Amino acid sequence: MNKKPSSPSAAVHSGVSGFTLFELLSAVSILGILTAALIPSITGAIESARGTVCRNNLRQMIIAAHAYECEYGEMPPSFERNPAAGTTRTWEDFLWGYDERALTPAASRQVHQCPSFKGAANWGGDHYTGYNYNASYIGAERWIINGAPDPGDPPSASLCDIKHPERCAVFGDGQYESGANKFMRSPFPGPLDAGAGLASAGTQGFRHRGRTTNVAFADGSVRVLRDRHTQTASRTAPAKNCGFLSPDNTLYTTE
Repeated sequence: MNKKPSSPSAAVHSGVSGFTLFELLSAVSILGILTAALIPSITGAIESARGTVCRNNLRQMIIAAHAYECEYGEMPPSFERNPAAGTTRTWEDFLWGYDERALTPAASRQVHQCPSFKGAANWGGDHYTGYNYNASYIGAERWIINGAPDPGDPPSASLCDIKHPERCAVFGDGQYESGANKFMRSPFPGPLDAGAGLASAGTQGFRHRGRTTNVAFADGSVRVLRDRHTQTASRTAPAKNCGFLSPDNTLYTTE
């Protein structure tokens, strides 16, 4: 004898049920809590990776500067200007061996992009942003007069001139209130400075995790510094999150 099939209503009410409103709200709340807990960790991991990329960039720069010094007997100039030709080359061009007619490859430009720096370049058409070079003690200005370097210009420093290379900053996270700066300045005038007014335009950006700055020293080391100093001979105070590496010229000088 055949069994009578179950009615549709019996199948619906066989004990299978969905989430209650309370259970759904509880699940959403738990997901919200987990997301809020994970976001700082993810953000911290991203910024840590950016800091690693930045330090690697600086490491490549100091290696290139050592190679330049070995070939020419002095560190690269901070810039070279030829008023007659209307050309300017900056330390980045010398660092990678380009002349004013050469196009800078994208790969080399990328080395000069600090991933944590989002500001504007120094001027229109400038491909280099995010880093600066010690122009108070290391890189001298060079002017081309009548087709030749002006003999009255002081030379850039050589590695032999630097008595304590482990504490002489060469490259770092350049930044001031208007964006990028190429030329690192000591808080008080150095031998290659035209005056104290340049200092606050040549500060370091303490932009990694909002409190640290990366620096490449003359001995080839790249270190993270946390102490931001604001004392300077300049009349203008450093901008927010910007400052100097030492309270005096200790971490800039060749002495």
